[in-house]
Amino acid sequence: MSSVLSTITTQFQKSPYLLSSLIAVPLFAFAMPLFGGNKFPVKGRLVVITGGSQGMGKSVAILLAKKGANVAIIARDQRKLDLALEEIKAAAADPETQKFLAVSADMTDHAEVKRAYDEINAWGGCPDVSWSIAGSSTPGYFKDMSPTQLESQMRTNYFSTMHCAHAALNLMTTAPNKPTYPRQLVFTSSVVAFYTFTGYAPYAPAKAAIRSLADSLRQECILYDINVSCCFPATILTPGFEAEELIKPELTKILEGSDEGQTPDQVAKVCVKKLEEGQFLITTNFIGSLMRAASFGGSMRNNLLWDTIMAWVLNFVWWFVRPIMDMDVHKYKKTKGVPPPGSK
Repeated sequence: MSSVLSTITTQFQKSPYLLSSLIAVPLFAFAMPLFGGNKFPVKGRLVVITGGSQGMGKSVAILLAKKGANVAIIARDQRKLDLALEEIKAAAADPETQKFLAVSADMTDHAEVKRAYDEINAWGGCPDVSWSIAGSSTPGYFKDMSPTQLESQMRTNYFSTMHCAHAALNLMTTAPNKPTYPRQLVFTSSVVAFYTFTGYAPYAPAKAAIRSLADSLRQECILYDINVSCCFPATILTPGFEAEELIKPELTKILEGSDEGQTPDQVAKVCVKKLEEGQFLITTNFIGSLMRAASFGGSMRNNLLWDTIMAWVLNFVWWFVRPIMDMDVHKYKKTKGVPPPGSK
């Protein structure tokens, strides 16, 4: 212990800026709320939302329409798109001036995505915001999944987000940015990108890749004056979630524990509010915030002081959480044995 203290003292003597930084950083963190203002204005701006025909995507589109945005939604099913577009139009703050469009495209196909974004660009100009929400989960035991199913999870979740970011970014960097505010890319990952467990091996890596993409592009997009954020919802109560429950392994449900979930409207409201606050890694409930704090790595912090304290605390808590969950797996194996192929 004495050698550690000696090393710290030596570092302070070598660099007086270190001590001043340790004092200045918390003060800056507390002062940040004083520099408020909406960091995600959408009134009169064009927002593209993938997966906008249902679930969280549709809720986000409706909420932003209420805030005065021009909205273009992209999904595969034209019938669902048309129905959703009617709801989005009905929510418009100013139906006389706002514009709305629905485009059918397969977002796992780069050519299709480029076509969709080019169509939107021709219709309403360069998007000011591109928000990727499309995705789905197929929970199950990794060894029981076919290579086709595993690859599908990566295409549906990561590749679709990657293609949309690529298409949007190329438009945004070639068209002059007339508005006062920067353009923005918003991604949608999942809390399993922070902490995953049995049953999500087919799904979690794709969501972790989205987080990594957001980290990478956040820095690159400084070059282009484009903001980047990423949302990490937990359980969203949608028909898709109900379908997941039918195939989800029993052990996965045990490890998840009780989870009341959130409605798509609740998730959309939290995400938009935190985007307006200028947050980068956005979680939608307290458990999600804990999971984020335990796995910050080199990602940008939302609030330097609060996030640092949470990370310190969670570093100790995580010593107990993973072993306890591992014990649940050992208990399951002891009482029920190794699940046979194809079991739930």
